[in-house]
Amino acid sequence: MRRAALLLALLLAPPLAAAETDQHGVAQGWAGASSGYTVLDFAASWCTPCWSVLPRLEKLAAEHPEVRVVVVSVDDKVSGRDLLVSKLKLTIPVLWDGKHRIAEHYRPEGMPHTVVLDPAGNVVYRHTGSGPKEWEAMVAFLAKATKR
Repeated sequence: MRRAALLLALLLAPPLAAAETDQHGVAQGWAGASSGYTVLDFAASWCTPCWSVLPRLEKLAAEHPEVRVVVVSVDDKVSGRDLLVSKLKLTIPVLWDGKHRIAEHYRPEGMPHTVVLDPAGNVVYRHTGSGPKEWEAMVAFLAKATKR
């Protein structure tokens, strides 16, 4: 009886809001449908290669406003996220995944790890790494997907 009551409660509960607050205090969705393609990049202050990817993402977001770019900091403390933001002068949304809900959902295979979501919220592209080959492949994928 208790098991049935628990199952019923879980089924009737509202879905988890897939949003976290960015460095500006704005709630940013990270799963589900959106108006266009979304790039989610997993980074951390301790990840040396991440420091070279984040400025490229900032530039990509500025040059292609049709693509939403969101960084997910997997640092253990919010100060790690804030260090990335301040040192690199990031204006793109940077979420702190302190409870690792986003990382558990997308399961990055290493750092940095980039996931591209289509407008329906489906993962349509992913790569791990920071090299030019990975970057160029993602940019080419986005160009084809958004037909630019």
